[in-house]
Amino acid sequence: MVRLGGMFLADLLVVFAVTAVVVFVFGQARLPSVVGLLVSGVLVGPYGLSLVADVETVKLLAEIGVVVLLFTVGLEFSISRLVVMLPLMARIGLPQVGGTTLLVAVATWWYLGTVAQAVFAGLLVAMSSTAIVLKLLTDRSETGSPHGRIAIAVLLLQDLLVVVAMLAVPLLAEAAGARPAPPVHTASAAHPAALFANPVATIVAGLAVVGGVIVAGRRLVPAVLHEVVRQRNRELFLITIVLVCLGTAAITAQVGLSLALGAFLAGLTLAESDYGHQAFTEVLPFRDTLASLFFVSVGMLLDIRFLATHAPLVAATVVAIVVAKTVVTALPAWLAGFPLRTSLLAGAGIAQVGEFSFVLGSRGAEAGLLGAADYQTFLAAAVVTMAATPAVTACLPKLLERLARTPGWARGLLHMPAEAAAAELADHVVIAGFGLNGRNISAALGEFGVPHVILELDPQAVRRERHAGHDIRYGDCTRPAVLVHAGLARARAYVIAISDPASTRRSVQAARELSPAVRILVRTEHVAEVDELVALGADDVIPAEFETALALFDRVLGMYDVPQATIASLLTAMRDENYGVFRSGPHRRPRPGPASAADAAGA
Repeated sequence: MVRLGGMFLADLLVVFAVTAVVVFVFGQARLPSVVGLLVSGVLVGPYGLSLVADVETVKLLAEIGVVVLLFTVGLEFSISRLVVMLPLMARIGLPQVGGTTLLVAVATWWYLGTVAQAVFAGLLVAMSSTAIVLKLLTDRSETGSPHGRIAIAVLLLQDLLVVVAMLAVPLLAEAAGARPAPPVHTASAAHPAALFANPVATIVAGLAVVGGVIVAGRRLVPAVLHEVVRQRNRELFLITIVLVCLGTAAITAQVGLSLALGAFLAGLTLAESDYGHQAFTEVLPFRDTLASLFFVSVGMLLDIRFLATHAPLVAATVVAIVVAKTVVTALPAWLAGFPLRTSLLAGAGIAQVGEFSFVLGSRGAEAGLLGAADYQTFLAAAVVTMAATPAVTACLPKLLERLARTPGWARGLLHMPAEAAAAELADHVVIAGFGLNGRNISAALGEFGVPHVILELDPQAVRRERHAGHDIRYGDCTRPAVLVHAGLARARAYVIAISDPASTRRSVQAARELSPAVRILVRTEHVAEVDELVALGADDVIPAEFETALALFDRVLGMYDVPQATIASLLTAMRDENYGVFRSGPHRRPRPGPASAADAAGA
């Protein structure tokens, strides 16, 4: 037992050592860390240098990591946000899963030989990687962007359809007349338990478990946590949170749903409780460490020798998967009313094969639906699509921007036409984005009778708020024609309150080119983005992370009886200098502006 424990510790040491070096090198080359993690898995895995002996235990930790990752994602959401996503799931998610399955089935029928095997191949390709997509969206602060909301809605629906895909395996194997093969072991983020013999009973049990988890999470778990918190024992609180996370995941797995879905539901129900923020803080260190092991474990699946000897076949499969999934997702999103650019970004974001497909693929291989060579082709193509996702999602916005500036049919499709002109406005405020910040600004302006126009890309929000009496218009704020239609040239101020950093930069540049006189105010996540936005033409940039820091600064100095006028002058100077005191290091002290100094003297 001691020897086994020592071997496992040595394996973990090797994994983290190699991963640290590879991710550092990728960081120096400005390449995504996700790709570095996948490459690390290839190096230490059985098809690389074989540096890890206990691969299965590493994979087990990786599964726990993804469970924790989805738990924290749920903590950052809420039931109300999930309900808002239901229309996107129905209008975009269902066509994406059904369309991908049908398209792949038609394309592979001639090769695989039977309809059942072709449908199974379609189910494999239809699933996308929740872990990779959420990590990329989170790292780029795009979870609240239009294409981010579409991608998350589709991914959640795919997780909900896991039980259907698992039920289909034995039915498809029987229809194809396949003979069972020896078990195939793979890495995954979810290992559903044995399914019930009756498919209807399985579906009913799954829905009952989901409902029970939601009810327990909103009623029972907060009451339990309240009693735990009263003990004032941090260790007990953390143990209880881990128990809720892993226990819920295990319950959903028992009825054929994924572990990840159960963990997400557990976090989702806790998000609206009094203890959601503290739970997120306690679990965060475990998430970042263990979730990295998942990407390493996926890299371990890639057989470099098979990839080298079958490179043309794997490359063709990868290109076909990425293009097909992008189109099949973008088309229903476009038909639902989203701009073509947003639709293509959402499609490319989920254009990889998902972690659950590894579980589904191993079950299919065991049931005889895939031959050994076909299974290896699938594994190689799946891992390559995962590794290619960061590069595809980084390059596509630049490509679309170039096409939008090129004369011809592409420019016409990617250019967002303005809606019919409304009443002529002047000396008004244009607000881009109707999230929390945009909504509050609109409410404040309305309270004082200041005329304003709102630009929003969510067609349902536009329809709902227009009925509520707001002057809200459907349009892409990065397009000059939309800004012209909103009367930017006659506006006093332009407020950009969207969550997409790339679109924010393009919108600032477009607005400044259209109107040199308008005052541009931008809300951004990070202070590191201030300089670039100011260079593009923004007048005031408000980074959320340092507004929090300034609030803490105000309160801490107040505790030491520093005069409020002095504190106010310092805060004003910091804001006037676009937070230069923070970006320039601790040795630079801002000077109070004239007005602030006068106020301080008067005090």
